[in-house]
Amino acid sequence: MPATAYIAIIAALILLLAVIYRQMARYRRQYRTEATLNYFTTSLFGKNTVDDILWDVAKNCISRLHLEDCVIYLVDEERGVLVQKAAYGPKNPVRFEIRDPIEIRLGRGIVGSVAVTGRPELIPDTSKDPRYIVDDERRLSEITVPITESGKVIGIIDSEHSRRNFYTAGHLVLLQRVAAICASKISRTVMEEEARRQAMEVQLLHKQLAEFRLVTLKSQMNPHFLFNCLNGIYHCILASDIDKASDYVSNFARLLRMVLMHAEKNFISLREEVELLGHYLKIEALRTNKPFEYAIYIEDGINPDEYFVPGMLIQPFLENAIWHGLMNKEGDRSLNIHWRRPKEKELLCEITDNGVGRAQSIRRQPSSHASKGMSLCMERVELYKALFNTTFHIRVIDLYGEDGVAQGTKVNIAFEIAPGSGVAHMG
Repeated sequence: MPATAYIAIIAALILLLAVIYRQMARYRRQYRTEATLNYFTTSLFGKNTVDDILWDVAKNCISRLHLEDCVIYLVDEERGVLVQKAAYGPKNPVRFEIRDPIEIRLGRGIVGSVAVTGRPELIPDTSKDPRYIVDDERRLSEITVPITESGKVIGIIDSEHSRRNFYTAGHLVLLQRVAAICASKISRTVMEEEARRQAMEVQLLHKQLAEFRLVTLKSQMNPHFLFNCLNGIYHCILASDIDKASDYVSNFARLLRMVLMHAEKNFISLREEVELLGHYLKIEALRTNKPFEYAIYIEDGINPDEYFVPGMLIQPFLENAIWHGLMNKEGDRSLNIHWRRPKEKELLCEITDNGVGRAQSIRRQPSSHASKGMSLCMERVELYKALFNTTFHIRVIDLYGEDGVAQGTKVNIAFEIAPGSGVAHMG
């Protein structure tokens, strides 16, 4: 075979190898590009704040694209400036730390110009561009890409390099796609942050309304109870029972003083609660012509100064026991209140009366009757549950004798004790 034929074959092989090499290089670049974009897409997943997103982009533009530095700005529309939010490179080697952060007026410098025009720019030689602004030191090439959302520039990705002509069209395309990914995630994150903020504002509003309603309910319950006391004194005066009226006024004054002292408190000590209930029961005993015995017990091991409960919360239950249970009964009448610790994290108030029982009490009441104090009490309970993120247990037990005849009612009211303290919430 002639030498010229060999030369032609070798030249053809070299040409083929060159084509294959260029094709493989193109595939490799394409593969690296897609891998880089996939990395940016997945690396931004789960970032919960805009700052997290920006710092992640800045850091990975350095490591993935082999840049010398990367700075990201966000637009502050009210002030008309670009604010430096994230930066990686010699000037800022530490995450979440920007040394001497700068602000650039919109329209000023290459970065400011891109923010106004919305068009990316690749500057091969910054020494020939009068817009170039020196930050920590002069660099010879720069690439600036806008972050746009719905056609509006919201930020800038900017990178500088110490070599002229460093950045290529490939860098430009890649950074534009990174900016698009960044814009999409920022948009979602801003909406999520706004939704969380609104939810927190609504939650706070509900809490403030609940607190206001709680104070209102307490102010409604106290006048309801005080009216009953004053009515009792009035009947004593009408009956010319001066001694009884005097005793009534004395206990009423003590009770009124304590009620007013604790009116703004959601919780009072168990000792104060027992003292309040004691005055209340003395007054109720004076109000009726049907005497009844009562007693309040605190289980051994419970320090009444260390436990705190909602003030006068159980008073409507006592009122029901007296006026719907005991007052409808003939013979001996008794009411007992026991404070117990059946469980480590529970404080139990057990109210027991030997009245006529619920079934007979309901039959004796008019169909339209409803206890105002009890309804207010239960509404107050629901607000406590909402405000203090707790639960409330109340159990009413009908008591019967061996012959099946009703012998009264027991009400168990359970309060949860906050861990590590003696504060009792409903539980």
